Amino acid sequence: MNVNRQNGLLRYDNEMQRILVQNNLYLLKKHAHLESTEILYAPIYYTQNQLDFFQKRFSELKKLFPTAQWSEHVEEQDFDVALSWDAIYEINAFGARIYPEQNRLFSSLPFDLPETFTPFRKLAEEILPDFYSGAVLPWDSEVADELNYYFREKKLPASYLDTRNELTGRDGSTKFSPYLSCGVLDVRHLYNEVRTFEENHGATKSSGWIVFELLWREYFYWHYQNHKRLYFSKKGLHGKTDFSPVPDYSINELRELTNEPFFHAALSELTTTGFLSNRARQIFASFWINDLNLDWRSGARLFEEQLIDYDVYSNFGNWMYLAGVGVDPRGQRYFNVKKQLETYDPQGSYLRTWQTN
Repeated sequence: MNVNRQNGLLRYDNEMQRILVQNNLYLLKKHAHLESTEILYAPIYYTQNQLDFFQKRFSELKKLFPTAQWSEHVEEQDFDVALSWDAIYEINAFGARIYPEQNRLFSSLPFDLPETFTPFRKLAEEILPDFYSGAVLPWDSEVADELNYYFREKKLPASYLDTRNELTGRDGSTKFSPYLSCGVLDVRHLYNEVRTFEENHGATKSSGWIVFELLWREYFYWHYQNHKRLYFSKKGLHGKTDFSPVPDYSINELRELTNEPFFHAALSELTTTGFLSNRARQIFASFWINDLNLDWRSGARLFEEQLIDYDVYSNFGNWMYLAGVGVDPRGQRYFNVKKQLETYDPQGSYLRTWQTN
């Protein structure tokens, strides 16, 4: 049997090419236009929130590729190609045939990866282009609408630095992370949107902070490539590896652990919407680790099972960071819940919205 590469995908003569799509959807528009290509959408989900989100993406996918199929239980075939990230559980699922192109700003790094973020950011900013050519335009109508709302209707990059830590409200942060994590939004297109906004309205520290956040996302991806399985060790990057069993808690069990109103409110928002703001995630993780003294990996696992924007690299990287076993040279972080709420929710709207008791 002859093997060749056509349009970026492995092509086996006389065989139908199957593409298994998990969370790299943006690549389909770029590569899946062979007549004999069969597209199976097989996202990983645990909750109804995640399922609902992925089913919306699938309905948009069907507009572009009417023959695409939803497939919850894929039996891998010899010549499948997977559009997926390359974290450990996905390697186990899809073997070595994961398509190498990832939804990242950089295809590779022309420098040795620093261990901490600040030097990485400085090196990365030097090689960021003014504008990415060939970025994949959004084909999901919800994504296109959100981009238009954020950048053109409301012009929100101008205020991002002031609002990004708000615990409630649609306009506080960008809310693009769910689309990035499933690959339906090309991160290079999002970068171009920021630069286009700056061309039209002026570059500010506020608009530049969106790129700063994209570089954090980028950093954890490349950092994972250096450390791999250590991201899942209880001791993280420090000390002897520890892959002991991860304690698992039901939502009801977690509610019974504490009377802290914020913790209950955050659990309510998380389970109702599949989302928490970045600030809420930090406060929640600090409370989990420092006040409840729970294994940080259990918290990372909870987020994996609940978030609609779950990204394995950012999720485990940030939990390690808060637990003091990751890339923060200052060690374990502690966020005083009362002070955090006084600073970022002084009117108490978050607890009023989500507190359940």
